[in-house]
Amino acid sequence: MIKKQTWLLLAVFLALAGAAIYFKYNPKEAAPASRDATPLPTRAPTEYLFPTESAVASLTVSSRDGKIVGLELQDGKWAGVKPAETEADQASVGAAISQISAIVVLARLDLRPADAGLASPANVITVGFSDGAYVKVQIGDETPTGTGYYARKENGNILVVDKYGIDALLTLLTSMPFPAPPRPPPAAHRYARPEWFRNARSNRNEIAIKGYCISEKKIVCC
Repeated sequence: MIKKQTWLLLAVFLALAGAAIYFKYNPKEAAPASRDATPLPTRAPTEYLFPTESAVASLTVSSRDGKIVGLELQDGKWAGVKPAETEADQASVGAAISQISAIVVLARLDLRPADAGLASPANVITVGFSDGAYVKVQIGDETPTGTGYYARKENGNILVVDKYGIDALLTLLTSMPFPAPPRPPPAAHRYARPEWFRNARSNRNEIAIKGYCISEKKIVCC
């Protein structure tokens, strides 16, 4: 006859075995987060200097000293419109245009324009888009770390923007993406000798040409 204690142990074993099987095939759901738990910090979305929804249709870059480069997209190709209407180097212009949508706003600052070099901006960048919108940005001094520029949109806050993208646009002022103008032909020397004189064969101090002799001082009959 099985003792009462044996039945008790058997019951406990079966209960434990059943619980193990249940939790194996029915995993416990994660407990809901406590309302008092500290939320994880969320990363702020990236802010871009120029809109990224529309395609770029025009670009003008000017400097405080009067240099200017103006470009427009015409029939699918970039063309120069300032300082004169001309063809443009598609590769160099395309490389610069591609940076426009990637220029990131790194910070917003509460500064006076004069403290950021924006009282008299060193450069102005104006970008036109296919939807007809325009964005004009003033570029001031470099930041102390050398990784950005102070910038400001029209009547806006002072921003710190990515230096790499801005430099790609400012380079257009120093390496204009236009073909070099043709060089004028060299002017004839006022003392150039006639062709027949240059091609004549020298014989000591005289040159025989078609029955005449040209000495160092005069022309005589040979």
